[in-house]
Amino acid sequence: MKATNFFISVLLLMITGVVSAQSPVLSLDDAIRLAVQNNYNIRIARNEAIIDKTNNTPGNAGMLPEVALNFGSTSNINNTKQEFFSGDVRQGSGVNTSNINANVQLGWTIFDGMRMFVSRDRLREIEDIGQVNIRLQIEQTIYQVISAYYNIEQQKKRVSAIEKAIEISAERKAMAELKQNVGTGSIIPVLQAEVDINADSASLERQLWMIKNSKVGLNEILGRSPETEFETTAAAEPDLIPDFESLATQAEQRNSMLVMADKNLRLAELNIKQWEGNKYPTFDLNLGYNFNRSKAEIGILKFNQNSGFSYGLTGRWNLFNGFNNKREIQVARLSLESSKLAMEQQQLSVRSDLYTFYNNYLAASRLSRFEDDNLKVARQNLTITTEKMKAGTIDALELRQAQLNLVDDEFRKITAEFEARMAKLEIQRLTGKFFQN
Repeated sequence: MKATNFFISVLLLMITGVVSAQSPVLSLDDAIRLAVQNNYNIRIARNEAIIDKTNNTPGNAGMLPEVALNFGSTSNINNTKQEFFSGDVRQGSGVNTSNINANVQLGWTIFDGMRMFVSRDRLREIEDIGQVNIRLQIEQTIYQVISAYYNIEQQKKRVSAIEKAIEISAERKAMAELKQNVGTGSIIPVLQAEVDINADSASLERQLWMIKNSKVGLNEILGRSPETEFETTAAAEPDLIPDFESLATQAEQRNSMLVMADKNLRLAELNIKQWEGNKYPTFDLNLGYNFNRSKAEIGILKFNQNSGFSYGLTGRWNLFNGFNNKREIQVARLSLESSKLAMEQQQLSVRSDLYTFYNNYLAASRLSRFEDDNLKVARQNLTITTEKMKAGTIDALELRQAQLNLVDDEFRKITAEFEARMAKLEIQRLTGKFFQN
């Protein structure tokens, strides 16, 4: 029996231990750090935020003047004949004429119904939205990392439970073989124990396969090659959560989706102001320096050159455009109302989700404590059943049933713990705990 147990231990070590010895340990904190640095969605969100920041300039809002340099030169070769009232005639073939002109023009909108200032406020809000979008993406990525990490831990606990089942089946097989050898038992319990070992080994292989696929998924979130090997370590349990109303207050203050909804509401308000700016006139200040020179071989003027400054003030006032501006203001106000409704909807959605996961956490925690009690009974039952098997008062099927009951209880305990952790993780996400200083 000792030799059989040793063989099973070596087998389990070959299946689960070799990779662990060769693979580096990846802590949860290191996984989060790698994801924040390498995750493609986060990197794309950062680039988009840089674009929004780059666009937030006074010039893009229309607050700065525009300066343009214009220049040109033309030359002509003509056959010319000119007759004057005095009777003089001037004519020539291949007559050259040339003209050079250049000017620098400055145009500056000094008043446009305050639309330029509204545009600058919009650009600031869009830049802020870019930052909120980064935060949302980081939150989502951190959630995915922790969720995947917890899932791998859950699968590893299931592996441990199956390994214990294989050890028990091996011990049962050894007892059956011993009874067969001394003539007090048949080969049937031996074969049944071997079937159970094979079934549990298949379950173990399936569980290890699930862990490998889970690691591939986590590597993708971390922006790493799927074949990168690593081992997880036990993650620290999150702090206990407070009462629901305290969580709801935290969510109202820090939830990223509510922050995004508030930014969209602000943009809708600015959109109304921008259309209302069309009710007022626009004034442009114009400054320029002009240069013009012309030369001709035949004509009234042989040479002509002008240079100097120009300045002026122009205005535009759209008094009627088919009520289109009025229509756009009405549409903008309806959009604002929709944004307010969307804000209220998001607030209700966050509170509903928070309440759901809060109840899930409480229920899963109670189930976990209940399964603790069940595990104590199942272990005690397995111990008693094993002793009865050794004494020959029960058959192998009863021992197998006690063994399966223990494994089922351990699986239910693992599932309850995982569900409690996931509910707590959702609560952390909804309350903005990932960014709490």
